[in-house]
Amino acid sequence: MFEKTFHFCPVGLAHVSVDGSFIRVNKRLCDFLGYSDEELTTLTFQELTAPDYLDEDLSYLERLMAGDIDDYAIEKRYVRRDGEQVWAKLTVSLVRDQRGNPDYFISIVEDIDEKKRIQSELFQVDALFSKIVSAFSDRTFIWVATPDLSKLQYVNDGYSNIFGRNEYELYCNPMSFIDHVHEDDKARVLKLFSQRPLQNWDIQYRIYDSKGEVKYLHDRGSLIFDDREMQSLILGTADDITREKTQQQALMSAVTKLEHLSKTDSLTGLANRREIFSQLSDEISRMDRGQQTSTLVYIDLNKFKEINDKYGHKVGDKALVEFSERMSNLLRDSDRFGRIGGDEFVILLYGTGEKETEAFFNRVAQSDFEVNVDGNKVVPIGFSVGWVEWSEGIETVQEWLDKADEVMYGKKRYQQVLTAIDKAM
Repeated sequence: MFEKTFHFCPVGLAHVSVDGSFIRVNKRLCDFLGYSDEELTTLTFQELTAPDYLDEDLSYLERLMAGDIDDYAIEKRYVRRDGEQVWAKLTVSLVRDQRGNPDYFISIVEDIDEKKRIQSELFQVDALFSKIVSAFSDRTFIWVATPDLSKLQYVNDGYSNIFGRNEYELYCNPMSFIDHVHEDDKARVLKLFSQRPLQNWDIQYRIYDSKGEVKYLHDRGSLIFDDREMQSLILGTADDITREKTQQQALMSAVTKLEHLSKTDSLTGLANRREIFSQLSDEISRMDRGQQTSTLVYIDLNKFKEINDKYGHKVGDKALVEFSERMSNLLRDSDRFGRIGGDEFVILLYGTGEKETEAFFNRVAQSDFEVNVDGNKVVPIGFSVGWVEWSEGIETVQEWLDKADEVMYGKKRYQQVLTAIDKAM
């Protein structure tokens, strides 16, 4: 029975003389080292031990023979018959004769080469993971904690880099980061991390760093399960997206500004031709649905060319601005006012009929429209107006505008005739 146990043992077994020669070996050891039984018993363990591990092995043998230890176990590399080095766990004990002198060693050689290979690969993966985590630590805060968030298992340098604080506070209390969350976001973040059991999350919020500066974080987390499908750990990653947020806000501001500029007359700040046409088109659509009608007013400044020719374009531009500001102050918030080009303007009097429009411009006539030329001289700004209340026969903005323009020029010619008669008399 003992003979069979020796030869068919699932690990390598050998009896080794005190000088290191193999006396007896089993099949598993022969297969592991690549030698036959006859070949192996002609060799010594010193010849088969990788040079880097021989001194350690011999040192233990000396202590074993001296009686300092009863046995020892080490992990070492053997050199196989084909020259390849393989890992084994060696356990050695000493058998003494009847007089107590060393007789032979019993060696148990366990094949751990695959285990060592996997360990080496895991070590490389771990080292690579550590490098990756370290590379992201400038802008990513990575942490691992127990499912109930009672204990922090790992945190990278991202916490100190982003929050500007020592990670020790997280090891003391993994929830302490919430103390630094912006007051407007704190309730939302606290509600999420207070859930039990905690679920996967994806959230953005602001924090204050140690200098009091606001930073934006994109925080994501997932649950890690063991082989029994039990939640074992929580992995969280929080990216510092402050730069992206700043750029996004700047872009949105630029888009808003460009959108405003695309709709605004650069000199007067009024709606430009394209924008006022768009507003008038919306108004026609509204009135087509049977709602209260509005009146369109066409305005043309009188003798504007003379102001430009006599005082220069700078004064002419100033006159346009002064007129726009004074007229704007007389309009309601619901009205629309735009410059369609040169010295021509249009006003939409919302929900207003022709009689109300006439009353409005009678009040406008009592206001002073003028421009200061050189600090002393004031030049009046005259203008002609014509208006048309919308009716179902008007289908387009241009048609409505043309009708108001015709009325305006009709009044302007009539006024010019009256002026010429007054001068003749």
